Amino acid sequence: MVVRLFVYGALLFLGMSVFLIIKEPYTLRIVDLNGNQIPEIELIHAQNYQIKDNGIESIVNSTRVMRFKDFDELQTVTAEHRTDKGLRGVLTTDKALVRDKVIHCMSNSHYVRSDGVALEGEDIFYDLNTEVLRSEKPFIFSQERSRTNGLSFVYQMKEGTIAANSIHSVIQQVERKGK
Repeated sequence: MVVRLFVYGALLFLGMSVFLIIKEPYTLRIVDLNGNQIPEIELIHAQNYQIKDNGIESIVNSTRVMRFKDFDELQTVTAEHRTDKGLRGVLTTDKALVRDKVIHCMSNSHYVRSDGVALEGEDIFYDLNTEVLRSEKPFIFSQERSRTNGLSFVYQMKEGTIAANSIHSVIQQVERKGK
């Protein structure tokens, strides 16, 4: 009886092994009935910390994160970071896509730094490797007493320099007290 039970168990195991070897791997549906992609992972109120030797370098908050096969989609994003010079910068946007170490801030994007530098625009790309903000859409760049409008820009965050095309700048002069 025990031998017969062992033989049946071995045959069942062998049959299941052959079935699993032959069967195609199971994949999740990646599109819904309307043709929209379905995320592999979905997070609500997510936070991501980037920690280096000297402490927390950046914090990214998002009300909703959807991870797809090739990219991540974030909604209502607030990203705070600290520069090498100790300045604090905050980037906010309504919707962003992250693909291949590039963050694409799609709409209503604002960047403000603690020294008074501010940048507003649409369709802004931030390369995480080179730390460069760039956009081919109209933007507003302001710093202390100046305000610059332009059609496209490249902002080197490490150096704090901006290169822009077709700009119009307004600079307020400091009023001096006369003698």
